[in-house]
Amino acid sequence: MKFKSLFMLGLLLLTLYSISAIYADTYVVGNSSFSLPDGYALSEKGNQTVIFNDEYVLTMYEGPILTPDVAKNNRIKKGYRFLGERDYEFDGAEINQQNYNKDGVNSCVYTFKKNGQTYIITLNLFEDQIIPEYGENPVTQIIDTLETVS
Repeated sequence: MKFKSLFMLGLLLLTLYSISAIYADTYVVGNSSFSLPDGYALSEKGNQTVIFNDEYVLTMYEGPILTPDVAKNNRIKKGYRFLGERDYEFDGAEINQQNYNKDGVNSCVYTFKKNGQTYIITLNLFEDQIIPEYGENPVTQIIDTLETVS
């Protein structure tokens, strides 16, 4: 009887540990909180946040921004090659995605407003890497968990 109880307790603890390992850590940056995707690290400097792992580097900015068209023209003047643009909705946010290339790096710039805050998240990857789809894209994972804190 004692062995059976101990076995059940161990199984319960293993299950709880497994469940808690699935959920990513929540971070507060500026007026927002979000869950950091598994395997990523975070570095903050002012209102700029860098999120990275072995494959991708993301920058996240919260605050006042230029319009996407003005920002696009500024990037082109700085030597970025414009690859394309699209507007879509994801998790209640109207997103403008602009893609660029410079010096062998593709940059996907996501500009959007959610919960009354304006954000820019840039996903940087080598030009031979494919832009990850929604479920695998760390940007959409961040947007999905983004909340305003008071």
